Amino acid sequence: MGNGAAEDLPRVTERSVDYLFDCLAQLHGAHWHRRCREMGWGFERDGQWISCDAEGDWLQALAHLTTKHLQCGIKAEKARTGTSLRQRGNVFPPDSAMQFAEMCQMTPEGLGLPDFDTAWQALQDHAFAGRPYPHDAIAAAAEFMDLHGMASASYRQMEKHEKAFRVYYGQVVDRHARGEGFKAQAALGHDGQLSRAEQAALAGQARAQQAASDLAGITPAQALKLMRGGLPRD
Repeated sequence: MGNGAAEDLPRVTERSVDYLFDCLAQLHGAHWHRRCREMGWGFERDGQWISCDAEGDWLQALAHLTTKHLQCGIKAEKARTGTSLRQRGNVFPPDSAMQFAEMCQMTPEGLGLPDFDTAWQALQDHAFAGRPYPHDAIAAAAEFMDLHGMASASYRQMEKHEKAFRVYYGQVVDRHARGEGFKAQAALGHDGQLSRAEQAALAGQARAQQAASDLAGITPAQALKLMRGGLPRD
């Protein structure tokens, strides 16, 4: 996913970390509370250990992330736990806040969307067999694709189509992460019309617009409103 997706998202707060501790307690039970006592993540009251981010270690390690990153990290931890239980019959909680932070990669599946491989296969199924798209996110990215060209593409050409779809699907995922709709306001054309140089130029224009809006003292969301509707600035 692009870095721009995280600019307007809420950052991790103390409340977010409290929620994370609750999730890890549900996933790992006594193992988590034991780890918290060993690492000093909490305090003792009336003879009972209260697991929490008492010293702020977790907040400090996760403060650069957004709540969407945290959501993806929790889903990744659930997946890791399930896999470990099936393969080894046991599972251990994260050793540190930094270890958990490494799991907080913003991915389509972490946001509740089909992963790229699933989306790419669905696009091929539609292009070659006319099968319906299983998710609106895939359909939105597919609007930019040259489906007719895909149907007659060689192996090497198909690789180019796949790379193009990865870019477009990533843009759709970014919009979803920002709380926007799956579809862009205006189509940029399909991958049969845009060269790699044109795609790079468009991406550069988007970055330049973002930088200009920041320098003008307005938020990206306000800048987007200005571009869409010409709204007057306060």
